[in-house]
Amino acid sequence: MPTITQNRHLEIKRAGFHELFFDLIFVYAIQKIAHVILHAHHGTISFELFFKYVMMSLILWILWAHQTFFTNRFGDAVTKDVIFMMISMFILIFLSNSLYPDFEKTFKPFFFCVGLMYLSIGLQYLLHTSRKLSYADKRTCQSFAIVALTVSVLSFLALLLPSSIHYIPAFLGVFIAGTGLIPFRKYLEQSPVNMMHLVERFSLLTIIIFGELIVGLASIFSITDFSYIYIFQFLILVCMFGTYWIITENYINHKQRSIGFRLVYTHLLINIALGTLNAALVFSDNAELHAYFEINLMYLSILAFFIGIWLNAPYFHEKFSYVKHIIYALVILLISYLVSIIFIANKHVMIISIAIAVAIIMLMYYKNNKHT
Repeated sequence: MPTITQNRHLEIKRAGFHELFFDLIFVYAIQKIAHVILHAHHGTISFELFFKYVMMSLILWILWAHQTFFTNRFGDAVTKDVIFMMISMFILIFLSNSLYPDFEKTFKPFFFCVGLMYLSIGLQYLLHTSRKLSYADKRTCQSFAIVALTVSVLSFLALLLPSSIHYIPAFLGVFIAGTGLIPFRKYLEQSPVNMMHLVERFSLLTIIIFGELIVGLASIFSITDFSYIYIFQFLILVCMFGTYWIITENYINHKQRSIGFRLVYTHLLINIALGTLNAALVFSDNAELHAYFEINLMYLSILAFFIGIWLNAPYFHEKFSYVKHIIYALVILLISYLVSIIFIANKHVMIISIAIAVAIIMLMYYKNNKHT
């Protein structure tokens, strides 16, 4: 058994249909949070709304990651595992339909559903400890169970407290969900993830999120009043997706030994960036945002997306040189930003400038991959 644990990262493992089914409703929930929470007021999106969006996305993202880590290390398409995942899906549907712009109205149903889902995940890990496992795998199961059940208890506790203090246990639960496994890192390192499967899960999830952006973009396209700017808006998404595809498929070493935490948080950043980019593109069509705020939101979203990709550099094959490409990309984005600021009165210039910038960055990574 120890040999299996040590060589798990070398095994060939693909995502199961039940995992992909779960991803669909998860992405719906994440994007629903963005659509409901990210609203423009007086030409901007308030820091309070953005903070709530990040916190709600964070706790769901980590919940998905904890479920994925179980499937990655121990899960098979057996009846028990599928039932647990379907239960989480069922709860997630109700969570998605309980989101309102008024966060106080959202708070109780949201954290009730979060508490139930973390309880489900905690029990899943706890039940697995009864199986014949290596020492590292057993400790890993216990670690995830402790964190998941603690977050579940704090989520339920938040529902019982008055509104003046119920955020304390709720956000403490978010903090523990994100950092609670750090003390158990030595056990996790002895029980590595299957990197091929983990990268596939995150990449497929990101593809679905890009699909949601296409849906958002389609909502502002008009076949009766066609504009050339639609081509450049679409090009922005195509080139960002192309860059993600090239790097994820070719740059990342899918056979390395890892605990996978970096992949979780880099993709959280990518997801948040895509969510805010979607909001910026939709708002750009109806002039709800001040021009300067809109430019900053667009460029910060795109920059956060690329930072999420660049932070995965430790996972890259050694043959790929990446520092100079980061510098080139930053210079390209800076020039594009300055052009957009200079011609701030014409928002079409911003869209065209961004499209050209991300196209150049994608071609740069494509060319580097071909030459290497």
